[in-house]
Amino acid sequence: MGAPAGFDTSKVWSPAGGWFADPKHWKRNTAMGFGVLAVASAMIFNYSRKLEQRPLAPTRRIPSQAWCKNFPEGSPAK
Repeated sequence: MGAPAGFDTSKVWSPAGGWFADPKHWKRNTAMGFGVLAVASAMIFNYSRKLEQRPLAPTRRIPSQAWCKNFPEGSPAK
């Protein structure tokens, strides 16, 4: 199993990058990807928070009462 003697494994090509994959700027690209994910998640959360409505008062406290402004009177205390 493995490469024959004298075979240079650093010259192997594969779509995944071969045995010694080390793409340029991978740390920066990963951080940028997580940053975009965080911003998108915050925007979706904010939009959802603005749209949330509860026509009936909840019978017990629910977590979204802390950030939602659309709760009816008589809701359980925060």
